[in-house]
Amino acid sequence: MDTEAAAAAVQTMGFIHPIMADVMTILSFVLVVASVGIASVATYYAWRQTGGTVDTIEGHVSWLRTEAERLAAEIKASVQKDLETAAKVQSLRDEIENLGARIAQIDTDVAELKERIAAAPVPEPEPEPAPPPAPDPAPEEEVDLDALLESKPIWQEFLDDYHALRETFSPERGAELCAPLIDKYGLHLLVCTDHAAVEDGKNIPKFETVEDVGTATFWAYDIPGQPGDFAVVPSPMFRYDRKLHEEEGMKETFAARYEDGKVYDKLTVDMPALFTLRKEQWHIEQPGLIELEE
Repeated sequence: MDTEAAAAAVQTMGFIHPIMADVMTILSFVLVVASVGIASVATYYAWRQTGGTVDTIEGHVSWLRTEAERLAAEIKASVQKDLETAAKVQSLRDEIENLGARIAQIDTDVAELKERIAAAPVPEPEPEPAPPPAPDPAPEEEVDLDALLESKPIWQEFLDDYHALRETFSPERGAELCAPLIDKYGLHLLVCTDHAAVEDGKNIPKFETVEDVGTATFWAYDIPGQPGDFAVVPSPMFRYDRKLHEEEGMKETFAARYEDGKVYDKLTVDMPALFTLRKEQWHIEQPGLIELEE
């Protein structure tokens, strides 16, 4: 009976890990052999001590049987405990194997993902919108220097006739010589009535229109296409002296290098003075420039 239990325990150990099963089998075998040996020795000594009576021997055999059953039960319990431990070990091993399989799968997925990323074409950056084409430069107009030099101010024809008159001017025939030019250009005859007049803190000489060519010190040419604007020159009827320069409004109207005490019979108008006539009031808009010659 005890041998069968031990054999069953040894057979059950087949479910344990192979190494552990071998250890448990050897252990069970040793225990059984030890039990039988102990029982034989005990029986032998009991038989000698009791004189070899049957009752005594049966009593010892019964005790040996009880001990063998106890040992078998302990062996079975130990084997069962080992089986449970082996089961836990096997469960942990299975979980470790499963975890390893998952890690391997993750490594495979990562490798595939890297391959896809490497194989995927890199999208090219969208080109920036091209700037609008620059407008074609305007064709440069060729400048005709000769024509530019030959171009004349709008009052140049009047100045040419004026200078021609001064070249041949004679005081004895002054009014007679001036009449054709005055009529041709419709000139306005002016005099300065107050060269020191002041308005709003500014020196603003006063001018008036006259009819007598012999008293007018300024001639005003009406600029074509510019109503109310006039080009003004000194009258050739007068020599340029200190009184004309200081008291008759010449220095306020023209820039001239006048030397005190001198009298100039000849002059050239490099730039006429520009006047305006607004509400019957004459105003100097821009002084002129003259050159004086003795």
